[in-house]
Amino acid sequence: MTHIVQDGSARVFAEYNRQSGQFAVRREALKTLPVIDISPFVRESTLDERRRAARELRQVCINIGFFYITGHGIAESELDDVIEWGHRFFGLPHEEKMKLHQSLSPGKQGYVSAGGVNPYAKSAAEPDIKERFAMSRVRLPDEPPGASFNTGEAVWPSPEVLPGFETAMKAHLAKRCNLARRLVRAISLSLELPEDYFDAMYRYMGGTLMYNYYPPADTVAMKETQWNFSPHTDYGVATLLLQDSLGGLQARNADEVWIAVPPMAGTFVVNIGDTLQMWTNDLYVSTLHRVTNASDKARISQPLFTYPHGRTLIECLPTCHSPENPPKYEPVVCEVYNQALVEQAARTGRPGLSKKTAARFKN
Repeated sequence: MTHIVQDGSARVFAEYNRQSGQFAVRREALKTLPVIDISPFVRESTLDERRRAARELRQVCINIGFFYITGHGIAESELDDVIEWGHRFFGLPHEEKMKLHQSLSPGKQGYVSAGGVNPYAKSAAEPDIKERFAMSRVRLPDEPPGASFNTGEAVWPSPEVLPGFETAMKAHLAKRCNLARRLVRAISLSLELPEDYFDAMYRYMGGTLMYNYYPPADTVAMKETQWNFSPHTDYGVATLLLQDSLGGLQARNADEVWIAVPPMAGTFVVNIGDTLQMWTNDLYVSTLHRVTNASDKARISQPLFTYPHGRTLIECLPTCHSPENPPKYEPVVCEVYNQALVEQAARTGRPGLSKKTAARFKN
């Protein structure tokens, strides 16, 4: 039984599932991911140009919640430098990295060795084979205390150990956060909301810039159920990922088939997180993804996980519900949801999984 459900000023086809008693949007099972030119939201542009990009974004966020962006305004040479900085950091002596370990950081920033924050804790599953380094943005001059968890609490290797690293990362993080603020304007327009709907929530945005380091493949040592990054969804609103040239990222489409997300020079890969899926009442999908480094070289990626300021109440957006399609989620404070999953990941050495995400592995 198919209905047309009113979604703000836009209409989307929805199928009624008799078993669950809910409406669900019809999603296309993509085999490859689209590339969206985000430049209308970065440069001077007309409203028609921005609406055109927003319509493209809306369709892919309904279908899979994964896409590439170009026209973001950050030079490809800078992206190459960021990858090279990652190799330099993870190439430091172990004792230098351990000086920055997250267990020593009140703000939970810094280095995480293979196996998670506590690799000796018992877990039901083998930990992912990766190292990580987490960084937070600098606190803005007018930012109230506690607006977003971890802001201004990054830890850095000393200039004597890795000269130039802190300066380069702070400058790049500022650019990436500005890009995230532009991206949520596109998301807002795609949802038939005012273009500035999320502006105030993203002024003091929450988020973490994270280096992931995947060592060269050792298929003999890896357990059958072990990954470099096991299947998961992200927790926030949108992730802006920079990946190197080696590949290994996969996303699961609407047919529950894993498709490759190959590297594409000069782009970011964007994927929707749980927070936006809840905000949009399941209109936009937070997609399962995973990583295996099958190369004989170390792989580097660097996601920026973003969400609005931590005290934002996440409840169904006004254009994403109707009498026939009522809100599916109880309101939740943004940072409460995100931090619970971050802490779960720290304990287990694997990504934190919400109950909804964990249930998808049974399908």
